[in-house]
Amino acid sequence: MATRSSHASLTVLVGEPFGRFGAFLPVGHSAIYLDRVCADGPLKLRMCRPGEPHGVAIARYHRIGRIDWIATPIMQFLYATDSPEGIPAYATPQVVSEMRDRYRRNYLEAVVPDGTEKRKSIQEWWETAGVAYSRRLWAYQVSTTREQDESFVRMMNSLPNHYRYHFRKSNCANFVADVVNFYFPGAVRRSDRIADFGLMTPKQVARCLAAYGAAHPDENLRVLEIPQVPGSLRRSQPVRGGAEAGLKTKRYLVPLIAIQPEVPLALAVLYLDHGRWQVGKGAQIAQPAAFYRQPASSQPPGLLAMKQPRSGR
Repeated sequence: MATRSSHASLTVLVGEPFGRFGAFLPVGHSAIYLDRVCADGPLKLRMCRPGEPHGVAIARYHRIGRIDWIATPIMQFLYATDSPEGIPAYATPQVVSEMRDRYRRNYLEAVVPDGTEKRKSIQEWWETAGVAYSRRLWAYQVSTTREQDESFVRMMNSLPNHYRYHFRKSNCANFVADVVNFYFPGAVRRSDRIADFGLMTPKQVARCLAAYGAAHPDENLRVLEIPQVPGSLRRSQPVRGGAEAGLKTKRYLVPLIAIQPEVPLALAVLYLDHGRWQVGKGAQIAQPAAFYRQPASSQPPGLLAMKQPRSGR
C-alpha cells in the first residue's frame, strides 16, 4: 500500500452529513488533505520540514468571518489533538467542546479571539477541528510529486484568502474540485446537471477522482474509511448526491408523492441513471495512527495504518 518515498499524496476527504442541516441536505462536506504540505498558521501553507509528522487539511467554510479557507494540521482537523494518545476512548459533547476550544485558543486565536467564538458570523470555526467526532469520513487518495505540491503552495499563498462561499457556485466541493484539477487538470468534471441539479457535491468530486485513479494506475488510488469516534454525539448519515438526497429523504418524499407525484418519479429516474455510484465501496479502515507518522526519513508517506477492506461496501 505504500507509495515510493519520493512521492506523497493528495486525499479528498468526504465527511458524512450530520445534524439538522445534514438531515435537510444530506450531501456532506469535503476537504483536501496533503501529507507533504503543512500549515503556516491557519491562513498560509508551506512545505513540511524534515521530520514533521503530519500534513494539512484545507477546506472552504461558509461562516468564519471574511475568510475563504482554513488550513488545519491533520490530527487537529480530525481529532483536535496532536497525537493518537490524546483521542478520548468515548467522546462526549462536553469533552469534544473543550478540545475544540483548546484548539481555538492555541491555533485559531488570530481568527477567532476570546469572546467572539459564539458570534454567528464566525460560528463555523469549530468545524475545522475534531471532525471525526461528528462524522465518519471517506478518503480518496492519489499520489503527488514534490513539484506539484510546491507549485500548489506558491499558488495558494499568492492569492488573497478572502470570502468566496456561494452555495451553488463556490461551496466546499467546488473548492476541493478546483484543488484536484490544479494537480490533475480535467480530473473533476463540472457538476452533474442531471443527478446533482448542477450543484457540485462531495460525492461528485470523489466519484471523479476515483474514475481518474482507475484510469491512471500509476497514481496509486486508495479508498479509505475514517470511522466516527465512539461516543454520545449523534452518528452521521450516509453521503447523498442531489437527486439521491431528494429521493431518499423520507420527510420530504412522502408529501411530494401526495401533492406532486411526478416529482419523485423524476428524481427516481435521475438517480437510477446517474446517481447510483456508492461512496466508500471497497474502502479500508484507516486508524488514527495513519495520520501521525513518527519522524523517520525512511518511512514512506501516505495513510499506512489500515485494516482489511470492509465487506459489503
